[in-house]
Amino acid sequence: MLYQELLAHAEKQHGPESREALTALTFLTGPYWAANRLDELDTLVQRALTLTRKLDGEHSMTYARQLTQYATLMTARNQFASAQQLYEQSLQIQEGLSQDDQQLLGAVQSLAVAYWMANERARAIALFDRALAMVDKPSVPVMLRGSTLWMIVSQYHYGGRDDLAKPLAKKAIDLYEAEIARLERDKPDDFQLPGMLGQLAISYRQSGDLAHAEQAFEKAIALGQKRNGFSGWESMLAELKRAQGKPREALALLETAQAALRKISAKTAVGFNSIIAEVCREVGDYPRAERLLGEYRADLEKTYGRRHPLYGMAELSTAYVYMASGKPALAEQLLTDGLEIAERDLQLVLRTGTEADHAVYFARNGYQLDMVINFELGHAPRSASAARLGLTTLLRRKGRVLDAAASSLTTIRARLSPQDKQLLDDLASARAQLAKLTVAGPAATGDDDFAKEVAALEDQIQKLEIQVGQKSAAYRAVSQPIVLPAVQKAIPRDARLVEIVNYQPSDPRAPYSANQVLPPRKYAAYVVGKTGDPVLVDLGPAAAIDDAVEQFRKAVSDPDNDRATELGHALFALTLAKVVPALGGATSVLIAPDGALNVVPFSALVDDRGEFLVKRYTFTYLTSGRDLLRLGIKTKAQGGGVIFADPKFDAAPATPGAHGPTTRGRRSADLNQQWRPLPGTGQEADAVGRQLRGATIFRGADATETALKGVHAPRILHLATHGFFLRDEAPIDPAADPTAATTAAPTGPTLPAGAPGAATLTTEARENPLLRSGLALAGANQLRSGNDDGILTAMEAAGLDLWGTKLVVLSACETGVGKVTNGDGVYGLRRALVIAGAESLVMSLWQVDDVATRDLMAGYYARLTAGKPRSSALREVQLEIQGKPKYAHPYYWASFLPAGDNSPIK
Repeated sequence: MLYQELLAHAEKQHGPESREALTALTFLTGPYWAANRLDELDTLVQRALTLTRKLDGEHSMTYARQLTQYATLMTARNQFASAQQLYEQSLQIQEGLSQDDQQLLGAVQSLAVAYWMANERARAIALFDRALAMVDKPSVPVMLRGSTLWMIVSQYHYGGRDDLAKPLAKKAIDLYEAEIARLERDKPDDFQLPGMLGQLAISYRQSGDLAHAEQAFEKAIALGQKRNGFSGWESMLAELKRAQGKPREALALLETAQAALRKISAKTAVGFNSIIAEVCREVGDYPRAERLLGEYRADLEKTYGRRHPLYGMAELSTAYVYMASGKPALAEQLLTDGLEIAERDLQLVLRTGTEADHAVYFARNGYQLDMVINFELGHAPRSASAARLGLTTLLRRKGRVLDAAASSLTTIRARLSPQDKQLLDDLASARAQLAKLTVAGPAATGDDDFAKEVAALEDQIQKLEIQVGQKSAAYRAVSQPIVLPAVQKAIPRDARLVEIVNYQPSDPRAPYSANQVLPPRKYAAYVVGKTGDPVLVDLGPAAAIDDAVEQFRKAVSDPDNDRATELGHALFALTLAKVVPALGGATSVLIAPDGALNVVPFSALVDDRGEFLVKRYTFTYLTSGRDLLRLGIKTKAQGGGVIFADPKFDAAPATPGAHGPTTRGRRSADLNQQWRPLPGTGQEADAVGRQLRGATIFRGADATETALKGVHAPRILHLATHGFFLRDEAPIDPAADPTAATTAAPTGPTLPAGAPGAATLTTEARENPLLRSGLALAGANQLRSGNDDGILTAMEAAGLDLWGTKLVVLSACETGVGKVTNGDGVYGLRRALVIAGAESLVMSLWQVDDVATRDLMAGYYARLTAGKPRSSALREVQLEIQGKPKYAHPYYWASFLPAGDNSPIK
């Protein structure tokens, strides 16, 4: 508020294009950075950039620094190509104005990191080498040399290049040791010495040398105490003691640090309560932990109010203590309230930023879902309210990033009229105001005014959301409140929803250490019907189930493998055998798998009677039971059936010179295979075409990427061509960065060390999984660039216009297999087509026999035409084919999975 007033004053007194206005703009960006409100920040930074160019020229140092600011923002928004161009432009300007290495160092480092994140490793290493040369001089301060070394070490380490990182890490340690020895000998009272010792300790810590790190921290603390100053090193040594498995020593250090900070700022010192309480929990002093967190929550409430995300996190931390102390009723109360606050915060977060931003947010907060699952299983196994809380949280979290992509304002905006687009602008503005108000809390305006302003903005947002929803089915589908009663209402009476989760077990009484080994991950399943309370079934260790999945998939995808029945029963015993008693006799199963179970054809599992489950159950796959809410919103198709089949993969481009913005480079760098012809799919298209009267068929050279992108909401879209999903990139060993602690007092409750779901985040740039899956179309073997390169990636498929499309059939090789990501369902085409708006999908899990596929598809469409429900129609034809001795093996009939809406196509 203060900076906004400062800007308004500067504009009024000196004009909107004055230097004073520019200064105020620069100050104003700070709070927006702190609140992570990147849309508003983008507007401010662009304005500052334009004004700087006008005042100082585009070859000035101030303009170059503004470019760097904007590049930093683009990096935060994961727009790495734009960031790279801005960093390059900034460095070019600065090099023309100065030859001072220290002035240029920041620009060189920033551009190097941008290259590294874009996987342009050779260019990045060259610039990192340049940065090292710039500081490798006696005239450069040791602290600057050391920080530069460690920045580069971190990039190399997280990038899997320890061969480059280790020599530099040793060099940094040697540098600090030599300088400390010199100061201790020549200038023992030098003010830099405590800081230098602290940096050496951090360097040892980063290298995993805890013993030497401890010695250096202790020396830094001793010097600080000798000078009666607040060093802050006590809190970092406390973190080290926790990592060593010495929580009581850590507690004493934290108490000392808090006492020293209290003399400087009593209010700031309260922030230590959350960390001290965490250690109290580890040593079993639960009453003190509860008291400290109570004081901390009271301080947060006074400063921010009870709606603030920090307050909600503090409630979750307190609930974790109550779980440890055996007070499940109190824990459940705080879990319920804290998770409601988290849901409101999540809604705001998902409507800003990029999909990558959302994924990072989920990684950081994944422990919340694990916590509530562990609470029910370990502390409230007979609580109906705990079961409802657990399933509600799972419905709100699992696959939610997918929904965020579907509700992207950019995607929705493209399909609205100019007048309706203004509604989106108004909605974005109202949300931004609410976000800023929530972050600021009531301290600035007072409790009464704060409550009134929040209520008014929430009413405004609700009205605008209703208006946007009336214009956009996509928005209407994802803006519904996610509550368990609404999901249950959408479950058919004869069906049960089976919601599976891969979770991290944890013990709230367990202490943390660097060598802590978490319990193995497990699977669990919630089962719920149209009425009644959910039942939670613990399925057991994930490793055993995942291994059984791998063995089973190998057997069913090979017609010569005679172990399909044996392995199908083994997997059944580990999973659905434990779920069956909770089904209550229901034979229609809406199954939302997680982890490796996403790619299991459950109909091919074998029960205790030796029969395939296809004989007893109709399975319909969902990303999450929350999908039932979006399926309740129906839109009209804009055309009949459309079929793509037998593409001519060697076809030359129709317009060789038309290149423009290309999807080449927007597909995986690993995709360089040649595609063999699929003449059988031409026969399949003829058979399907006889069922879909009046269908448009694209085949041969006409089955192009451009033609597919041009379809608009056909009633049925049938794609008979090669599908693919490349293997995941080789994993990187992302050792946790132990320097996360800071010398400042914490501003919020910390994630319990070793808490369930804790994620390690790295700076490594991984290729988007949506670029590693897709469909091959006409011209795919030409490996050309341009708007039509013959490859439709899943990322491009997400942009298809399929709102109103009742069914998409992917009759292709491996199209159902995506990158398995716990908590976000399956990536790949399955994911992309949900984003695009398809009501239901049928997809394959492995390369299928042409003749069997043709027969299966013909029978499937015949049943759909007769009014059969979508999943039921597929089950019937699978049973028919399985009944033929020649095709009895699951290879021939179990590859295809139905997903989405199971109602008849009307």
